[in-house]
Amino acid sequence: MKKSIILIILLSSISGFSQLVQGEIKVKEQSKIEIAAKSNKAVNLYADFRENKYPIQFTFTGNSIALNSDKKMVVQFVFTTTVKKDGKIIGTIKRNPIPFFPGDMLMPVETFDFISILSNQQTNSEETISEIPKGNYEILLEVKPVGIKGEIASARLYLKI
Repeated sequence: MKKSIILIILLSSISGFSQLVQGEIKVKEQSKIEIAAKSNKAVNLYADFRENKYPIQFTFTGNSIALNSDKKMVVQFVFTTTVKKDGKIIGTIKRNPIPFFPGDMLMPVETFDFISILSNQQTNSEETISEIPKGNYEILLEVKPVGIKGEIASARLYLKI
């Protein structure tokens, strides 16, 4: 009985020091946002993001994260983008891990690959290049830490074409 109690105390004290990250990804300071598309061209949507009409912000904090050789906390994250059209998944892209320091960061739209998913649903001619077919789209932006516990709250974008 004593050994069990000691083991429980030891395990709970170890878990109290475990590496942990917490954070969120937001678009225009919101975790869910409806985007009013000016047109059905993905390139115009891309321009809106590049012109910071829809800034993407990634924020995270860390607890007990090991320091790298430069004495800095660095965490690797995998960025995943899922796009649904009318409720059905039409594309998912998972990026290779990318290292980040804790804090607030503005992310370029290229970090997530939804522009390419939206613009490559159909074969477009030169006149219709980057055209997005009509429909209701849901774009899920997810960030997952690699090798560390914790959760980054995802963001959802809703787009009607």
